[in-house]
Amino acid sequence: MATSTTTDSRATSCPHRASRGSSNAGFTLLEITLVILIISVMLGLILPRFRNQSRTELDAQAHHLILTFRFLRSEAALSGYPYRLIYDLNQQRYWAMPDDPSADLAEFAEDMGSLARGTQLHEPVGFADVVLPTLAGKVAQGQIYTVFYPDGTIDPTVIHLTNGQDALTLYVNPMSNRLQLAEGYQEINYAG
Repeated sequence: MATSTTTDSRATSCPHRASRGSSNAGFTLLEITLVILIISVMLGLILPRFRNQSRTELDAQAHHLILTFRFLRSEAALSGYPYRLIYDLNQQRYWAMPDDPSADLAEFAEDMGSLARGTQLHEPVGFADVVLPTLAGKVAQGQIYTVFYPDGTIDPTVIHLTNGQDALTLYVNPMSNRLQLAEGYQEINYAG
């Protein structure tokens, strides 16, 4: 019995110890700080990926246009017929078609597939403008087109793509007749 009296006297002499252990429902400042630190690190790793998503889409659309230019240049040279790449700046889309008004469009659509049906640019990526210095100058709305000739040449063309934050300039290099890519919104001078 002496043992139980001693235990009872300890329990009654330190009432704070017994109640503190059983009702420890609050958080310490250290625990709160650690949770905030973990959340901050996770957000620091995740948020840049969301921000770069529109840049990734901008780069993808630019590379798709470069491949489209290469393909149409090759097709024009191989077939002996000129082609157009039409840009609809209001609808933010582009597609290819023969430059010959008497061409069979159904056959062309069957041969070219998705290129004839068109490519839609998705928000936030879009055309800022298209510049055709020898034909129309800078155009920011409506439709305009680039012609690909059977001799391998392409109309001088500058395409400015943007995602609202970043811009890319795609331009036909007059020496190689290939579409080149430059960072930012660049003014390309074909005269000099």
